[in-house]
Amino acid sequence: MKKVLFTIVSFFLVFSVANAAVRTETLKEACEIEGLDCVSKKEFDESLPNIYLFRGDGCPYCNELIQFIDSIIDDYQVNVVVYEVKDNKDNWNFYKKVGKEFDFTPSGYPYLVVGEETFDGYASSDDEDIKTAIEELQNSEEPYDVVKELENTPVDDESNDKAVIVIILCAAIVMGGYLIFKIKNK
Repeated sequence: MKKVLFTIVSFFLVFSVANAAVRTETLKEACEIEGLDCVSKKEFDESLPNIYLFRGDGCPYCNELIQFIDSIIDDYQVNVVVYEVKDNKDNWNFYKKVGKEFDFTPSGYPYLVVGEETFDGYASSDDEDIKTAIEELQNSEEPYDVVKELENTPVDDESNDKAVIVIILCAAIVMGGYLIFKIKNK
C-alpha cells in the first residue's frame, strides 16, 4: 500500500512541476530560433522597463516584427521579453491571461505589449506607433507593467484542472483495485 501511495504522490508532483513551464526568450534567442539575421547587441537590464512580444514559431508577421524591433531597440532604454505561444501551451495560457487584462481575446500572433499600449498583429504601418509607445514607456517615471505583475500570479488553466481530476480518478482506480485484490486474497 505504501508503494502505491508513494507512486501516486510522486507522479502527481512530477506532473505538477512539468506543467509549470512558462518560458521567455530574449530577442536574440527568438532571432536564432527563427534563423533571422539580427543586429542588436542589447543585454537585459533589470532596471529598465520591459516590452513583451507574444509570437509563434514560423509566423512571418512575428518574424517581421522581431526584425523591426531588433533594428530599433538599441536606440531605446527598454528590454524585450519574448514568449513563444504557438508550441508552448503554458505560454499560450499566460498570453490569454494577458489578453484578458487588456480586454483582448488572443486568437493569433504577434501581440506586442508596450506599457499600456498593445499591438495585435503587425504591419509596417505600425512602426511609428510602436516607436512612439516605446518612447513614452522609457520616458515614464513609473512605467506600467501589467505583464510583469501577471507573471507573479498563477496561470488559470482549465486543462490543468482536468489533468488533476484524471490523476485523482486513476489513483482511485489503482487504490480500489489494490483493496479488492487484498480482500480477495485474505
